[in-house]
Parts: sequence; structure tokens; C-alpha cells
Amino acid sequence: MEQTEIRHDKHADTPIHPLNEITFGAVSGMVGKLVEFPFDTIKVRLQSNNSHPTSTMMMISRTFHNEGVLGFYKGLKAPLLGACLENAVLFSSYNFATSTLQHYDPGLSMWSKCVSGGFAGFMARFFLTPVELVKCQLQVANMATKSAFHTYSSVIRDTLKRKGVAGLWNGLGSTMVREVVGTSIWFGTYEYTNEYFETAKYPFIKNKDLQLLFSGAMAGALFNFSMFPVDTIKSNIQTHDILSGTSGKHHHIATDFWKEMRKLCSRRGGVMNLYNGLGITMIRCIPANALIFYTYELLKRNF
Repeated sequence: MEQTEIRHDKHADTPIHPLNEITFGAVSGMVGKLVEFPFDTIKVRLQSNNSHPTSTMMMISRTFHNEGVLGFYKGLKAPLLGACLENAVLFSSYNFATSTLQHYDPGLSMWSKCVSGGFAGFMARFFLTPVELVKCQLQVANMATKSAFHTYSSVIRDTLKRKGVAGLWNGLGSTMVREVVGTSIWFGTYEYTNEYFETAKYPFIKNKDLQLLFSGAMAGALFNFSMFPVDTIKSNIQTHDILSGTSGKHHHIATDFWKEMRKLCSRRGGVMNLYNGLGITMIRCIPANALIFYTYELLKRNF
């Protein structure tokens, strides 16, 4: 039987080399990011929109009218690098954790796989937070009414000036919650779906490539749906200064997870404000995550 689960190559007679793990994870992350980034730009802008309620199509139209096609790729370079680092860390950390836990749980139960996923998310959150900080601020820069021209260097320079090096990890707590819990769901869903296809007597998809794509799509959908409110709060924390007009100034209004949650829930729409941008997120996450896992498995299979 063809080996498809992530953990299989790790424990096979010819285990995948650690450098290959890192490379395959990096390439798969880059592929997924190129697919999802235009959708992610609209998602972040909807999450951080403090003006009148705006629909997804209105935000797309507004972005295209004001900035053209390139507006959808605002801030791509940092997250593209971040996606390479994130997925390299995610896949290598996940395989390391499953390899370690197999000594205590030889059959690798679903619980062990979810714990391994949580560990992978914990390891990735440190690299991911500063990348997402820069990405989110650049994605919403043109929404600020009195915003100056922002670049990677200006965002980083302003952050260091106002908050020091620690400011680059603004939103680390919410990122950690999203990544630890969400990545546990991400890997767990992928492994569970793959196991279903391997053990079910009558699986509804029999083509192996389609099975991998479907498993990745399911993993991405459940991750994003379950973690979306946390992601919305994280985006608002990280874009708070630039949208409140205090970016580039020494003074700023402090915010945190609970302040942003109360602010969002107190506005018109209530708790549903935590789900602004969910629709376009679900549209983008399905092909992106399907390609992330499929690319990873394809590279393992051929190299």
C-alpha cells in the first residue's frame, strides 16, 4: 500500500532526511501562500475594518479601484518567507513529535497526533508572529485615512522605535493560541481523513491524489473555521497602531486580547464581528491547504 500519512516516511526503513523535511515543508508552504494571499489581504482588511460594515465584494472592489491588482499582494514578501519557515518548522516538528511519542504510544493514536500538531504549532508561533505583524500592517495601510506611505522597513523601524524588539512579537499570545490549538486540529483532521480513506471499505474518493487533496482541504477548513475569532482578534491587535493613527509616534494606545474582543463585540453586529471575512477565508483555505499537503506528499514521493 502506498505510504501517504506524514508519519509513515519518518518511521519507514528509509526515513526521510531532516533537510528534505525542511525543504519539502518550505516549498509546500510557499505554494499555499501564493494561492491564498490575495484572499488573505481581503480577509485582514475585513477583520480590521473599523468604519461602516463592508461586504467582501465591496472590499474587493475598493481594493482593486484604489490599488489595482498589486493591492491584493500588498506585503507578500514577508509572509512568503514566513510561509517557508512556518511550514518547514511545522512539518519537521510534527514528525519529530510523532517519532518521540511513538515510543510511548506505538500505534500513534489520534490523541498523540493531535498533541504532536499542537507541539508543531507551538514551535512555529515564534517565527510566525513578526511576519504576520508586518504583513497585516502593510495589508491595511491604505485603509488608514491619514496613513503615510508604508514599507517593510518603515513598519519594522516604527515598531522598534515605539516598542523595542519585543514589539515585533505583538500579538504573540493570540498567535500562540491560534497555532497550538489550530495546528492540533489541522494535523489531526488530515491524519483522520487519510485513515478513513485507508480503512473504509467503500471510500467515496478512490484516487490517491484526490484523497490527499481532499484531506488537506478538510484540514484547512476546520482549522480556519474553529480558530477564526482568535485570528480576528490577533489581526486587530497587530493593526491597532497603524489604524488608530499612532504608527510612527512615540505614544500609542495600549491594547490586548480582551480589549480588542470587547471592542469588536460592542460594535454594531456584536459577536458576529469576530467572523468578519470568514466567507473569503473559507474560500481561500480550501485550495491553499489542499496544495500544501499535496505538494509535501508529492515531494516525499518523488525525491
